[in-house]
Amino acid sequence: MARRYYSGEMPSVPSGLHHEIIGDILRLGRDEAWAVGVQVGEKPLAGRLGVSRTPVRRALIDLSERGILRREPGAGFKLNRPIDAAVIEQCGEEAAGNGDLYQKLLMERSSGLIGEEVTENALIARFNSSRGDVRRALQKLAAEGVVQRQRGHGWRFSESLDTPQAILESYAFREAVECAALGQLDYRIDRAELERMRGAHQALMAKPAAEIAPDAWFQVNAHFHETLASWSRNRFFLQAVKRQNILRRMHQFADFPQLTLGQIAQSCEEHLAILDALASGDRRRAATLLSAHLRQAAQDWHNPG
Repeated sequence: MARRYYSGEMPSVPSGLHHEIIGDILRLGRDEAWAVGVQVGEKPLAGRLGVSRTPVRRALIDLSERGILRREPGAGFKLNRPIDAAVIEQCGEEAAGNGDLYQKLLMERSSGLIGEEVTENALIARFNSSRGDVRRALQKLAAEGVVQRQRGHGWRFSESLDTPQAILESYAFREAVECAALGQLDYRIDRAELERMRGAHQALMAKPAAEIAPDAWFQVNAHFHETLASWSRNRFFLQAVKRQNILRRMHQFADFPQLTLGQIAQSCEEHLAILDALASGDRRRAATLLSAHLRQAAQDWHNPG
């Protein structure tokens, strides 16, 4: 069937990137349990996915043509049906995306099996993957700040939290910054976003441990901390939290297999308690709970079991 577009002004987007964005949107909707009727905004998605609004808009139009979203005049896009395995299968394996290579790159780098500098040819040989798949995985990591293309040749992984001392210092820094963000005079919560985060955490807690992917866990966790910082209306708090999330991504992936379902549930419950405090207008209590949450996480990492 011929594809319909709403405007002839939209520039072409490489099909690989287009399918990657569709897959990312579908996984977000599935992992965060978006409710039917929820607003699906191109600007927030572009920020979360690290791309411009144009390819996100094209992906949303594509999903509306498939009946997964609906486009309402003056209201943008809204979810038209729940996103589950059947929906992802309907969009095809290519649209659903293949996050295996992305996760393998993170895991092998965090384990020291991949060096700080890599080439596409070496990764193609190592993982027996196509150049397109390798490049898309690297581009996704680049959008998240994990790798950078080197001038002339290859890619270089950014610095990460690669020593126990650095990880503990990161927790201490995050406690200072994130709790201070909650105390800003201009702090205002977005209740719709708060409820979306609540739903995402509850959806995670309802899953068996074997069904929780490390990238889904990290996305929900990182989005929670970044959103709380963003409500301070202070760009520098948000930038600091985003930077810490970039630094901790690899060690979080490496540590994920050691997490128990109980530890994941405890973290989610602590996040939910912080959201409850913010929803009630008690920012002082939210800051106290956030401080305790980060200190406990540092202690659990430093003294596992």
